[in-house]
Amino acid sequence: MNSIRQYIGLALKRAQLYQHGGYKNAKPLTRNKDDLQAHFFAFLIDVNICHLPVYICVIEFLLILCGLIPPHFFDLLFYLMFALLFVTCVIVLPLVTAKFKGQSIGYGLMNLRLVQRNKKLASPLHLIMRQVFGFGVPTMVLGYFFKTPGMLIWWTVNGLCALAMPNEQTLFDLVFKIIPVRDPDMNIEIIEDEEEQEEKQEVQESRKRQAPAKDELAQNVSPIDLHIRSNYSDDGCYDVEEIFKMAKNNGMETISITDHNCARVNAAAHRFAHLYNIQYIPGVEFDCVYGQERIRILGYYIDWNLEIFNILEQESLRREKEMSIERVKKFEQYSNIVIDLDSLMTNSRFQTITAQQITEMVFRNRQTRSLPFVKKYLETSANDKEAMVRFKNAVFGKGGPCFVEGKYPSAREIIDAIHDANGIAILSSWHLDYIDDSTIEKLVGLGLDGIECFSPVIQKQTMTALLKIVQRDKLFVSAGSDFHGPSRPGRHLGVTNCPEKGLALVRIFTKAADPANT
Repeated sequence: MNSIRQYIGLALKRAQLYQHGGYKNAKPLTRNKDDLQAHFFAFLIDVNICHLPVYICVIEFLLILCGLIPPHFFDLLFYLMFALLFVTCVIVLPLVTAKFKGQSIGYGLMNLRLVQRNKKLASPLHLIMRQVFGFGVPTMVLGYFFKTPGMLIWWTVNGLCALAMPNEQTLFDLVFKIIPVRDPDMNIEIIEDEEEQEEKQEVQESRKRQAPAKDELAQNVSPIDLHIRSNYSDDGCYDVEEIFKMAKNNGMETISITDHNCARVNAAAHRFAHLYNIQYIPGVEFDCVYGQERIRILGYYIDWNLEIFNILEQESLRREKEMSIERVKKFEQYSNIVIDLDSLMTNSRFQTITAQQITEMVFRNRQTRSLPFVKKYLETSANDKEAMVRFKNAVFGKGGPCFVEGKYPSAREIIDAIHDANGIAILSSWHLDYIDDSTIEKLVGLGLDGIECFSPVIQKQTMTALLKIVQRDKLFVSAGSDFHGPSRPGRHLGVTNCPEKGLALVRIFTKAADPANT
């Protein structure tokens, strides 16, 4: 059962990653040997799974011949087999394909997917109709009236059609404008929640990665870093002056501190910019949503004294506190472990209790470590850190028993607030690998001014795709390290992955406002 559960979870994650940007790297099938072989094997797997009732009926027929089942059961068994065949071919196969966004079991095992011609996910209705009329109904009707030869003729016709079409489409692929593609290689361990993604990196680092050498870091430091967290953020470590000292030692020329849902750092940063002779761009980063998509938007050149930023910060603090209380209550119900909520709240500077804090509390206590639902992670992990990451993702991650979903302001509200503060709204690199182009286009329609194209948290192919968008729509280009300090050891001040050629585009953004304001 665990293996089936894992397979289903893996398939759903792959579909989610495909939808949120993975489709860009999908490759339509062509008539080469490898693609034809993979497509044929996927079809054979589906045929065999759907025809399990037939194989069972054959076994039952043999049992009748052996005298183990009375002969008068044959007709009953035949109609039972036919009913089960209807279920597997006409109901189960289409629903599975729709559930897993274009992947039947055969297609999933062969790493293939049925999608629209533009490589984006096909609608569930089209996938269901394709499987019903392209596989299920012909199998039932032709199998009933013409037995095995009828089904073989239908599959042969579809096979010849696939051989003739450049993308190996069958007859009903053409009808519903669907093509088979190879699923791109994706890191399935990456999860929607930011903390889960980052802690996965920490587990990998604890096993095999070492911190880069100082001289290597020095070569990669950019003179401009527009995405930095200070201790005004709940997960930042360094105070404002410490950040300016590090920037000065790194020879940097322009920085921006963009704290999480808080603009208060800018008053102090504005003063230190003159002391350290570094250009400073006032900044902030806000959580928000667009449709069902959670995103982050950076605001630059803002008038941080406006009341709207105080309101947004207070709303964020209240939201995080309410989520913390709900998270604790859910965990108490799930685990029967009593948590001293008041004590944890008192010791929290931001009045929040994160999933990480609860996890650490559980794993530090000898008694709770021995509980079965905790012990199983310790016994199946390489070390405590990996066990904690797996525990937190399973219990507090999306779909987990203690998952808490927050209510965030809309992207339009945040963009409007930044513009009302005479600022520039930039789409943060957070989760940009999984945000599709159409969503970005709609955000541009809401007034988005630019995109953080260079960052260590996104892939190179994503950077390339984003640069095409900003060039086409005449948007600003930003670059940032998303530096937090020791809480995110894999990120370093000034390391933005911005190449020398890209630096010219970022410098345009640093001159976007009157120098008197910076």
